[in-house]
Amino acid sequence: MCVSYILMWCSVVGDILMMDEYGYFYFKDRTGDTFRWKGENCSTAEVEAVVSNVCELKDAVAYGVEVPGNEGRAGMCAIADPDGTLDFESLADGVNKSLPPYARPLFVRVLHKVELTGIAVVFQS
Repeated sequence: MCVSYILMWCSVVGDILMMDEYGYFYFKDRTGDTFRWKGENCSTAEVEAVVSNVCELKDAVAYGVEVPGNEGRAGMCAIADPDGTLDFESLADGVNKSLPPYARPLFVRVLHKVELTGIAVVFQS
């Protein structure tokens, strides 16, 4: 299978593939638009919309991260704050009022800008 077809398949389907030293591709992760935490499916779009509105329309990207010793993925939100004006108290209040407990981000990552990959996924370094 041609690499260009594989990359096109990845961007359409939302799967992340890795290539080993022999040139074989294998499934690594799904970019999807949900994460599962506390037995509930959480919509990243819903979390992003709430966080963005609470933060005065700053760019926000929500995704799930593994927490050792826990099943599923906890919510994490990367927020673009180039001028350093993010109000954490209003963020916490707005998120607590608008999202159920299982969908609230447990981790917040503040960035100068949100860098996206070619398939509109936050670049995690």
